[in-house]
Amino acid sequence: MAAQAKTLRRDARDNMAKLRAAALEVFSAKGLGAPLEEIAKVAGVSVGTLYNRFGTREALIDSVIPEIAGSRLKELGEKVAAGATARERLETFVHGMIDLQHQDPALNDAIMRRFPEATALVDTCAASSSLGRDLVDQAHREGSLALDFTGEDLFCLLWMAGTANREEAAPLGWRRILTRALDSAWTDQAQTPAASDTP
Repeated sequence: MAAQAKTLRRDARDNMAKLRAAALEVFSAKGLGAPLEEIAKVAGVSVGTLYNRFGTREALIDSVIPEIAGSRLKELGEKVAAGATARERLETFVHGMIDLQHQDPALNDAIMRRFPEATALVDTCAASSSLGRDLVDQAHREGSLALDFTGEDLFCLLWMAGTANREEAAPLGWRRILTRALDSAWTDQAQTPAASDTP
């Protein structure tokens, strides 16, 4: 009986490891809304096993995505901190966030908070939201950013970028338009090189 229980525990651990690996693969390719049935299929288990081990989509998300998101956002934060001016730091943050949104559908969904009940992931992303607001405040104090450009404006830009990244029918040039929107908020109106039309 003890040996049987030990085998069951080992099988359960193996299934959870398979499900986590499959979830990371599928979420990264298709976003956090990817079918759970597909994740179970990639893991080689039934969808019932997935629900038995994790219960909800949000619990599965929280088991695999926060660590990855935290690492990527930490790397971006280090690049931002290296900027010599508040303007440079804010520009690095905006374009870095848009790059993350484009490169990984799961991170895009995380940044856009599409699954607010995945609380561990929300908490992980909250630090980047706080950093963004701090960077706006720093640029205001530096005098390089118009005072009527707010933290909400910043997240509106990121929301538009996230939406464009999700839509296959998004028009070419959307990133260039977002760059122009940010450029127009600098008080000296100095133009940085335009972003490519290709995200």
